[in-house]
Amino acid sequence: MKLLRPLKRACKFTMRHLRRIFTVGVVSAILLGGVAIYFGQKGAEVVECNYLQLPEEALPGTGPLRIAYVCDIHNDADKLRQAIVHIKGAKPDLILLGGDYVTASQRFMRTRWMVQGLRELAEIAPLFAALGNHDYEKLGQLERVMQTAEITLLRNEARNWETPAGGTVCIVGLGDWNEGDEDPHTCMLPTGEEESAVLVLSHDPESRWFLRQYDWDLMLSGHTHGGQIANPFTNPVQYISFRSSMPAGLFDFEGARRVFVSRGAGSIGGMRFFCPPEINIIDIGDRANFVPPADDETEENEATETNSAAEEPAEDTPEEEDPEAPEPEPTPVPEQPQPTGDNLIPELPAI
Repeated sequence: MKLLRPLKRACKFTMRHLRRIFTVGVVSAILLGGVAIYFGQKGAEVVECNYLQLPEEALPGTGPLRIAYVCDIHNDADKLRQAIVHIKGAKPDLILLGGDYVTASQRFMRTRWMVQGLRELAEIAPLFAALGNHDYEKLGQLERVMQTAEITLLRNEARNWETPAGGTVCIVGLGDWNEGDEDPHTCMLPTGEEESAVLVLSHDPESRWFLRQYDWDLMLSGHTHGGQIANPFTNPVQYISFRSSMPAGLFDFEGARRVFVSRGAGSIGGMRFFCPPEINIIDIGDRANFVPPADDETEENEATETNSAAEEPAEDTPEEEDPEAPEPEPTPVPEQPQPTGDNLIPELPAI
């Protein structure tokens, strides 16, 4: 028994230290977890407004153009409000929404905030919207919200829109690829057959592989959230996402085509790490020095006023007098009644 006493002491010593190590580990994990949650929530609070400059070749023939792009709001009224403030300041020519207005696992109720927000956006500039994968879980409610706000929801549809420079861009809104609702055949033409520039709204950038035989120039996507976490020690920042080989930013695709993937305005879980939410202002061409052309009606009115002014005689030009013409008789001046009695105005005393 005496031989076992050292072993017992060693076991007691080891158990005490293991308890301490376990307690310290649990407390440290709780503290680090709390710090991480706080930091992640702070990183998701403020929506950035990031500008992107593209050459005119990105949407050929449209002329200078400013587009505001918002996606992945995820049922967050505060993020929508921040986006509206940024967009009002940017004064875009066109506003595009890229899907995931709701979160599938959350109830979508008291939708007045979204109706009001969409109406405010539509007052700033023409607005078109497409669907994301989360939206199909609340599709009936979302369609009712869009109809109430009078927003054009493009679901495998295309619209031609005239730009401020007088060009035309075909805006295509596709159904979500993850939900099997993408049908480009109904709203897109084969490569080389489209006459105007084509801008595609497709929520998932991976859908680009299924659009290779169709005619398009620029695709706007989201869905990845930039992974909601990024490595800040790389330059440029490396986004960690397993959803797509295009996690965030601008990418070239098969020649002159371009794909832009936004980090989105909202988040899942309400946390982001070194990957803040964003909306995007995309300038096509030199919009800063662009002067919109005058309307034809305005030019015609100005020309008419100029011609009329030239035909009318000048008012200040005196007419030539005829020396043989008789002198006109003077116009009799009526006699003014003289004031009498109470009508007399007394003189004021000198001051």
